[in-house]
Amino acid sequence: MNGPSGGKRSPDNVNVSFLYCEGEALTVELIMRGIYVSSGSACTSRVLEPSHVLLAIGRRYEETHGSLLMKISPFNTVADVNYVLEVLPKVVGRIRS
Repeated sequence: MNGPSGGKRSPDNVNVSFLYCEGEALTVELIMRGIYVSSGSACTSRVLEPSHVLLAIGRRYEETHGSLLMKISPFNTVADVNYVLEVLPKVVGRIRS
């Protein structure tokens, strides 16, 4: 997980990195399954450069390329979160293989 933990963390998002996976490949696979995420830096969309924010907090270059940003809203349900938790490990495993 990228960023601070505990009370310093925004409660509506999570940014995670998966080694040996490209963020773009993860994004495509997840979108095909109805899970909408983003990869890379939010302020530099459409640029395949590592997030300068992740680099600034000490993440390695290869960690930044496998990062995903996921957000949750009041419109999401517990079932939505459970679906992501079920699908995400399968997608990561498939891409790593």
